[in-house]
Amino acid sequence: MENSGMVLMPGGVRDMLPAEARRKRELEGRLLTLFESYGYQEVVTPTFEFYEVLEPALDRGMHEQLYRFIDDRGRIMVLRPDMTTPIARFVSTRLRDRDLPMRFCYVANVFRRENHAGRQREFYQAGVELLGAAGAEADAEVISLACEALRLAGVENFQITVGHVEVLGGALTGAGLTETERDKARLALSNKDFVTWQKLIATSRISREHKEALVDLPYLHGGIEMLSRIEGLISHPGAREGVVRLRKVWEILAGYGFQDQVCIDLTLLRGLGYYTGIVFEGYTPGVGYPLCGGGRYDGLLAKFGFDCPATGFALGIERIMAALEKDELPAEQVPDYYITGSDHKEVIRRARALRETGCSVEIDVSGLPREKAIACASRRGIPHILVVE
Repeated sequence: MENSGMVLMPGGVRDMLPAEARRKRELEGRLLTLFESYGYQEVVTPTFEFYEVLEPALDRGMHEQLYRFIDDRGRIMVLRPDMTTPIARFVSTRLRDRDLPMRFCYVANVFRRENHAGRQREFYQAGVELLGAAGAEADAEVISLACEALRLAGVENFQITVGHVEVLGGALTGAGLTETERDKARLALSNKDFVTWQKLIATSRISREHKEALVDLPYLHGGIEMLSRIEGLISHPGAREGVVRLRKVWEILAGYGFQDQVCIDLTLLRGLGYYTGIVFEGYTPGVGYPLCGGGRYDGLLAKFGFDCPATGFALGIERIMAALEKDELPAEQVPDYYITGSDHKEVIRRARALRETGCSVEIDVSGLPREKAIACASRRGIPHILVVE
């Protein structure tokens, strides 16, 4: 946006006017209440941290998206690019003697130097981290909580896509793809570049049976029956364990009542490199990007010296609001009372008494003649106007 040739705001950030800000705050409050009902406790981390502290835990892709600056002592600082890494940092350094599991939740703004058109560089997330629980029950709890969060936000028609990092890797290895081919395959799948995927499989030296099994893999989505279609390709022990984990998580999610909202996608890859097992994303029709995403990251805390399993998810607040754009924004909030008068002491007393009852009250500070001030308050739709003589 420009005014007289001067850029008013940097790219990737935005203002929120009162109605939108109010909807955002109300949504965040409801989500925190939901998370706390599951036993999660809210935490707050610094907006910026030492680069050298977070650096070992950040993958290459995240390094390229960091906002860095130098403090007054010459040390490199970074704006937090996510909340999972700072939470892993403080749990590893300050809470390692606590009983496990630990449950934390948050609402925060994060910063990334996104270079894709339309991507925000400052955006808001709400999420949870479940630390110290390695089982399928923990995976299922986090996924079910993501479902509950989407439903609470007003996204009724949604789907959670679930995959497993080791299962995909095991299928590629079991089919006989070389290491170079596997890297290219993961990149193609991550970018949803299915043309490149098909060319890669077609030109590979793997068997015809394996080509037939792999070429349609990106298009296979569904229930637990999906796993039987690739089990013959899996020989790696970790991948076999991943299949078992997917089956178990599916069974538990069915117990939560979300089997109709969950589907398996064995090609799902999350952009962050710290995921080690179950991964998932949430979508709604008509929106071409995930509303939420997360998964298991058992190796992340070990990079801070504390070997502890963990899983979690983050939900994009602005993405949720964009998905609900068809819903009208709430009307701009107006106070319950407007008080004007020449007896300032009595005006203040009346306003204080009304506020103590839970009412919102504006005092006339406009400097306008009384008739004009009253007319202005009336045009704004303030229901009660008091004149104190």
